[in-house]
Amino acid sequence: MRILLIVSILLAGAVGMVRPAAAHPHIFIDARVVFHLKGGKIVAITQHWTFDAVFGGVVIHAFDRNRDGKLDAGEAEMVRRGAFDALKDFNYFTVVRIGREELKLDRVTGFAASVVDGRLTYRFTLPLPRPVDPRGDNPDFLFVDKTYYVAVDLAKQSPITFAGAAPAGCRTVMRDDFENPIYFGLVVPQMLNFDCPTG
Repeated sequence: MRILLIVSILLAGAVGMVRPAAAHPHIFIDARVVFHLKGGKIVAITQHWTFDAVFGGVVIHAFDRNRDGKLDAGEAEMVRRGAFDALKDFNYFTVVRIGREELKLDRVTGFAASVVDGRLTYRFTLPLPRPVDPRGDNPDFLFVDKTYYVAVDLAKQSPITFAGAAPAGCRTVMRDDFENPIYFGLVVPQMLNFDCPTG
């Protein structure tokens, strides 16, 4: 029970910390992103998260009931209920923005938790509420905790891949989102955009 209490405290901080004194992140995620396309439009986003050893170790210790260093199906389900589902209210640290509108991402499919090389990993897919056109909609994608308690960074190797035909001639670029700073305006997040040829 003590370990579960620690996990609850960490998660509460991850989704509810709003004090400027805690300006630096306390949990770190390396993320890889898969854009699912159908008919040239993005219909879902799969993410692969790898957590830092400290936070991930706490979660593994809390939910690896048989102490085999793995998460079986039952243990992974407990991770989902106890250490993931609360992120629904925060769009799972994912922003899909078209103009000034942020799409509501409140449905997850294919959640899996596992231990890879001793590190806690999540895999999950967020179906978009409507298809997003990389060309016509000019969308912004951010993978960010706006409270800045959790730092989500795209992996250095192969951070972005595609399932389905990628938009012809388009490339992904990272830009600073100066117009939408987070954490009391102290932190400028990065956003991912598609640069596509016109005409």
